[in-house]
Amino acid sequence: MAVTKINPALSYTLLCDDVRQEIGGKFSLMGLFETIYANVFPAAHPRFAIVNEWTGGKGEFTVKIRLLAPDKEQVLSESEAKINLYNETQRHRDISIRFNTTFKVPGTYWIETLLDNKQVSITPLSVQQVSQQTVH
Repeated sequence: MAVTKINPALSYTLLCDDVRQEIGGKFSLMGLFETIYANVFPAAHPRFAIVNEWTGGKGEFTVKIRLLAPDKEQVLSESEAKINLYNETQRHRDISIRFNTTFKVPGTYWIETLLDNKQVSITPLSVQQVSQQTVH
């Protein structure tokens, strides 16, 4: 009997400073954000996490998460993971950590999520220049 493959839905994409797995398997997300602020450019951001949650699917899938430049063409970083969903009620959280990411200019960068090489989401990441006293 052939296994039926059902593509999952992407429930959400969140950006945060860090993700920790607690005792009992729960995840804690620290420092949720939509914007990165910097005084000067190019700007290096030391660490951030991209958290995706998948549900409603069944089968094995390849997930790619790409950080794209404002032109949506240049790939600044990319990660790839295999996920397995055994039934349609299962949820899977895919966590991708980025280290020392350089943003050359202010603007809207993009988090592109692909499932088996098909784009399922593109999330904006605003990178803004601010004065020294505004950054905290």
